[in-house]
Amino acid sequence: MNESKPGLNPAPTPSQAPDPALPDSFHVGVLMERRDRPDSRWLRESWDLLGVVLEAESASSASRRCIRQSDHGEQYLWSGFPVRLHRDELESYYHNLLSPEPKIFVITRTGAGGAPEPFLVSLSYDEANAYETGGDEMVYSTVLPPVLYSWVEHYVLENYAPERRIKRKRDRPGKGGECE
Repeated sequence: MNESKPGLNPAPTPSQAPDPALPDSFHVGVLMERRDRPDSRWLRESWDLLGVVLEAESASSASRRCIRQSDHGEQYLWSGFPVRLHRDELESYYHNLLSPEPKIFVITRTGAGGAPEPFLVSLSYDEANAYETGGDEMVYSTVLPPVLYSWVEHYVLENYAPERRIKRKRDRPGKGGECE
């Protein structure tokens, strides 16, 4: 039986072979902007994630380069981040796809001079939340690019089966509120 998941395209039938053209991973670059904050008494600058861009090939390690400068700040591109999918994160990918606006998450550490230094790009809500509640890392998010959305959707449809909900036994009235 081929059950469809709410909000997603129907699962592929067994007669459909997996798409050999789908890669095991993608390589992305992280585009961030630093803006001067002359209007703030407490902040000299602020950082925002502008987006995540697909790269043709991976760099040997994450590297940063300034791609635009103005009187009010700069834009930087960090290259060389692999994005991989893991079976133990399927539930998180599923919920990300069902959200009103699916996201991709960039996890950063504070580098020299207080600037964020990205070290991980993930599609998992759970992984991003774990880093965010951990304390030292900052998590930025942006809209999931369409190519990555299709890739994750295909992966989830081929590998994810929601757990069946088990109905709880409720207290029986008149028996002192105890369960049997």
